[in-house]
Amino acid sequence: MHHLSLATLALAFSLSAQAAPEKMQAVEVGQGGSLSVQWRPVPRPSAGEVLIRVRAAGVNPADWKSALRRLGMVPGTDVSGTIDTLGEGVVGWKVGDAVLGFARQSGSYAEYAVISVTNLARKPKSMTFEEAAGVPIAAETAYRSLHEAGKISAGQTVLIHGAAGGVGSSAVQIAKAAGARVVGTASPDNHDFLRSLGVDQVIDYRGQRFEDVVKNVDLVLNTADARTAARSIGIVRPGGTLVSIAGQFDRAACAAAKIRCARPTRESGAPNSEMLAHVVDLADAGKFKVYVTATYSMADAAKAWDKSREGHTRGKLIVVVSEGPTMKHQ
Repeated sequence: MHHLSLATLALAFSLSAQAAPEKMQAVEVGQGGSLSVQWRPVPRPSAGEVLIRVRAAGVNPADWKSALRRLGMVPGTDVSGTIDTLGEGVVGWKVGDAVLGFARQSGSYAEYAVISVTNLARKPKSMTFEEAAGVPIAAETAYRSLHEAGKISAGQTVLIHGAAGGVGSSAVQIAKAAGARVVGTASPDNHDFLRSLGVDQVIDYRGQRFEDVVKNVDLVLNTADARTAARSIGIVRPGGTLVSIAGQFDRAACAAAKIRCARPTRESGAPNSEMLAHVVDLADAGKFKVYVTATYSMADAAKAWDKSREGHTRGKLIVVVSEGPTMKHQ
């Protein structure tokens, strides 16, 4: 007689008790990058993954920039929801847990999405699902840029270019939580917003040259463009650091200025789950918030993309997928 281990029985139960239907509604990328809501098979989690019932999806410029590479597929990466099914070998998580993460393969503009546990974190208790869906890429990028690439420390002066955007507003809060003095560039209509985040000095990038306002900065985070990165080299103190997520560096110019130029990298750095867990801790400590600028239904996802394409978006745009457990399926 064969005896099954408790772990095997638990896994068999979790896989057999999945609540997800066979089909779901999801946004699909069509010809020319057009979007429409279609019925699709519900994805299933492989080993080391979970299937979540999606509550909301965050909108990022990468979503529409990569649309033509996802023809016939579901766009989106940022996601929040509740765990529906555990894949093989997943421990430390249970069905019903409220989570957020990166739905890299399945896409996030859908009623269900698959997330690897290396891209998964618990939803901050202080946040709604809509706010939580705005966390993953922006906050992970900001945290990795400042802590892993920038090696931020208390007492430093940090300049953040594009401080009102998704990554920028995340970085402001992460830098303040680290004990830094924060300078931020933004258009005038975002200055009050930045001050509300705790920015110590705001620069109007349209009316002022930041090079004329700040000198000898310890750390610069550039979220704007390659030209801004090049202009920033001269304001970093010798031995300081310039981190850029927009455009390439002139390595020779960095060396001549005796500064360290770096880009955050997920390939050799800590897993996304670790970065996200740090941000969740900050949120639960009241030191990190997501500012949702606007929400859209799945049917209006194209409008969210149009808004994102305009640029200069304050905070995050969110696609609301479901309002909770009353959602019905065909």
